Amino acid sequence: MSLVVDKLNKQIDHQATLDQISFEIQPGQIIGVIGRNGVGKTTLFRTINGQYLADTGTVLVDDQVVADQPELRTQLCFIDPLANFFRGATIKQIQWYYQNAYPDFDNEKFEGLLTRYGLTTNQKLRHFSKGTFGLFTIILSVATQATYLFLDEPLDGLDVLTRKNILGILIDEVADGKRSILIASHNLAELEGVIDRALMLKDGQIVNDYQLETMRSNARKLQLVYRDKQIPAVVRELGRIVHVSGRVIVVVFEDYTATVQAQLAATDPVFQEELPLSLTDLFLANLTDQTDFEVLS
Repeated sequence: MSLVVDKLNKQIDHQATLDQISFEIQPGQIIGVIGRNGVGKTTLFRTINGQYLADTGTVLVDDQVVADQPELRTQLCFIDPLANFFRGATIKQIQWYYQNAYPDFDNEKFEGLLTRYGLTTNQKLRHFSKGTFGLFTIILSVATQATYLFLDEPLDGLDVLTRKNILGILIDEVADGKRSILIASHNLAELEGVIDRALMLKDGQIVNDYQLETMRSNARKLQLVYRDKQIPAVVRELGRIVHVSGRVIVVVFEDYTATVQAQLAATDPVFQEELPLSLTDLFLANLTDQTDFEVLS
């Protein structure tokens, strides 16, 4: 079973928030959806899940259009962290609602996770802290048994130990290859060791779709020092500059081939060193305005 998003477009207040968004997901992956604030991550989740109507484009589950077959929505789960209509309800009442909405709802898993984290079914959501609410939405999401889970900033407000436990739950959920989880988050350091793939949004479009294992094999982050204040053309054209300090340039080459290596050597840097490459580096490299680095300061 696959999830296909095909040329999805959505305008909010007459602005193109989503612009020709297309990607495909197979079960068994954890995907990070990353981008600056306001870039459209939450709008993307809401549109895929039918909270917003797409202007154009389609969402398909197993080659079937979700808008034409509403029962397919039971394969998708997005609990909007800004939704307030359940705030006055108890956990037990919410459990009843989701049992009816999701035919494969796993009560044993749901109640077991509640017990593990010290939650009881008579508690009302309006009494939860931000962190506890985030924890509960994850427990509720995984209990639906939906094939595709959408989590918007799921670790925000959680303490270190709870974040670690929650990430363990999410990894367990995809271990059998039957589910996928999409996570929109600004905490790229925590996503680093968890996600298999990163979709990077900019100006309402997916500007990069990274398979992280391939990225780690092909990309390089280098620190370069030159004698003069001009940034060589090969650095500007083939790399993505992350930082400039004095005569020191930190640059990411996403496809660091032998040809690129030879061209870089020909620029005769005074100093060159390979640095550890992180997901944050890719974020900065793609979302930083490169015109800020025309010459060394």
